[in-house]
Parts: sequence; structure tokens; C-alpha cells
Amino acid sequence: MLSTLIENFLYDAIGGKSKPLSPEIIKEFKESCGNALEKQFNQQMDWRIRMSGLGKPLCQQQLDKKGIKKEFQYNTIIKFLMGDLLEAVAIAVMKGAGIEIEKLQEPVSLKIGGIELKGTYDVKINGRVWDIKSASPASFNSKFGEWGSYHKIKENDSFGYIMQGHMYSEADNSPFGGWIAINKVTGEFAVCEAPEDQEEDRKDMLEQANETIKALTSNQKFEKLFTDIEETYIPKSGKQKGIRLPTGNTTLETTCGYCEFRAHCWPKAVLHEKVTSKAKSKPLVWYNKLKNTEVKNI
Repeated sequence: MLSTLIENFLYDAIGGKSKPLSPEIIKEFKESCGNALEKQFNQQMDWRIRMSGLGKPLCQQQLDKKGIKKEFQYNTIIKFLMGDLLEAVAIAVMKGAGIEIEKLQEPVSLKIGGIELKGTYDVKINGRVWDIKSASPASFNSKFGEWGSYHKIKENDSFGYIMQGHMYSEADNSPFGGWIAINKVTGEFAVCEAPEDQEEDRKDMLEQANETIKALTSNQKFEKLFTDIEETYIPKSGKQKGIRLPTGNTTLETTCGYCEFRAHCWPKAVLHEKVTSKAKSKPLVWYNKLKNTEVKNI
């Protein structure tokens, strides 16, 4: 298994027992780090339909095509850069662990929806196409790690990971392997495998991709695909104990909360501590309507 080879190599490395990385691996790593800097700071990317983004909600892609201003924090570019650097780390570690990488950063294309769709996948190992992801601890655990899985990702795939993988594999005429993920904080690795029987999913993804491409190329009218959600709570005491009640507030869908075009669709949205949380350190939630900031008898 890939995960066993990676873990054993890292255990040996920390104990000074691993075989030294070859000069070739170190040279490739240095070049990858330089390429990451150039990619994030020196390249201007024009809009086009990409394999990597085709699985995202259509409304996001429509706004991106229109050139609607994105909402970024100043450190966003550093987050992107760290992802690229961790990908370079993953490649070096896998090669050091003796994993044979058959193809690396392979350009592919696929004729679909009346266009030639282009992309570049990360690695091909054991005849399967794999995507490398860097993830926050929460995302790592819930999507790729011990509590994650291909099917868990599929349940709420707002970033389009499933379609991205199947588009790459279809273009390469190879099975989709899954994801090799790194926890950005702890440095843990996880190998999240796609199922062996994936023909139905691949067919579904191709159909969805075809529809999305046609919607984008025909300039289909923009429609916001998500609505805000009524916030509720269950009183622990009083006459209405045990009855689910509204707080009077509404929250954004998780997808909208992470969207770069949030301000365009939800101009009145505010980030606030979760009103119904009893935690000492309350999580922050995007509210579209924040009528009540305190709820009793939670």
C-alpha cells in the first residue's frame, strides 16, 4: 500500500535509517519550489474552462467567467503557495519511499461538450491517476483521513474533487486512483482510494461535465443555486422544551460560506459566532440574517 510505504519511509528518515534522497530528487524538489513561486506570483491566469474546476457549482463558474470581483484575504496567495510546496514535498517523499511514479504533472485533453477540455494531473502510480491535496486538519480528517472516504467526499463535493479526478482519468484512459492528501498542520499523509468499480460514477461525471460546459459556452442565464438556511434550536427547559424552534436567523450554505463570490450573492452576510453553540470557543458562521445574537434555554 502507498500509505505503508510512505509511513515506513518517514519513520526511517526521522530515525536516521532511511536511504538518503538522491541528488535527482533534491534537484527536482528545488525546481518545483521555484515553479510554485513563479506560478503564484508571476503568472496571470485568464478564465477558461478547466478540468480542475469543472465540478464546482455552475453559479461560481458563471460569475468567474463574467469577471465578477472575487473576495480574497491578503494571505490567500500564501495558502495557494503552501499547497504547491506541499505537493512538491509529497512527490519527493514518495520517490524517497521507492514508489514508482509513472507520470508526473501530465498534460491531458478531452473532447467534450463541443470543446477540447485541457488539464494537468498530478501523478500516475500503478496505472492509476492520482490527485495530490493539501488539507486543513478538519478537511483532512473528514474527507481523506480516518473518517473520510471517496463516498464521504462525494456526499458534499462543493470543490468538484470527484469530477476532477474522473476527467483526468478519462483523458488519460486510465482508472482514477483517488487522492494522496497531506495535513497542512500535522504533516500526516492519507491515501484515500477511489473504488475499483467506478464506471457508473465516471459516466455520471461525463454527463454532468457535458451539461456544465454547454451552459458556460452558451452563456446560460445566471441563477444562484443555493438559498440561506433557517437556524433552529431545541430549548432544554420551559414550556417549549424539546420542540425545535427558529432563532429568527438564517445562515449560508457551507458552499456559499467558502465561495470567493460570497459578497456578490450575499451582500448583507456577516461572520459571527454561532448563536446556538454552547462551546466556550464558538465556531464562526456566515449569517445572511442575524436578528438575534443570543438564545436562551439552549
